[in-house]
Amino acid sequence: MFTKTKQVIVVFSSGALLLAAAGCTGNAVPAEPTSSSSISTATATGSSSVPPTPSSPTTKPTLKPIPASSEGPGKNLPVPEMPALASEKSVGGLKAFVAHYYDLLEYTLESNDSKPVRAVTDSGCAACFEQFIDTADGNKIAGSWISGADFGPVVTRAVIEGKGGVALLTVSQGEMLVYASDGTRYASFPASTKPLPGSMFLIYAAGWKVQSIEIEEEP
Repeated sequence: MFTKTKQVIVVFSSGALLLAAAGCTGNAVPAEPTSSSSISTATATGSSSVPPTPSSPTTKPTLKPIPASSEGPGKNLPVPEMPALASEKSVGGLKAFVAHYYDLLEYTLESNDSKPVRAVTDSGCAACFEQFIDTADGNKIAGSWISGADFGPVVTRAVIEGKGGVALLTVSQGEMLVYASDGTRYASFPASTKPLPGSMFLIYAAGWKVQSIEIEEEP
């Protein structure tokens, strides 16, 4: 799934997702007062009162991440966190951001959640939307999914000029399989036989955003 070379086929069918939540409450029963006059007097003056023990907040259980497979799309996948370096306007920051962006692309294709990558993608990046964002959104509607999204970007050179930046890179890709809503394997994209050269253009405005991605076609 490289720009200018391939497109994911979106399979349209119906699907639904149900979410449920449950909670519980409890009531404390006050203790009977003692008949001792000395304790009663102390209680009245507050000299020997014992403050209540605060209740511990309920901790939500951590759901186990389930990668996309023939059984279904990825579930409970953690959104890749952007490293602090990737937010810097520097050569090192640009390189770190490129690696983070490809982590987001993997997450997007396997989870069908395009919101995180949208936040760092310029609206003018046609390849970003056609190949990744629109694909994930379409699969989410159709109930279809992709497994095996695995990219290996390596930045070979990064240049910053003014408000923009350019990264020259090579990218390898693992085999990706496309499943219809009924679990039938619908299509596949073979793994790259070698890293393919390409480029990424970015703009910096309180953080990096991708303007375009171009990857050469494999012979």
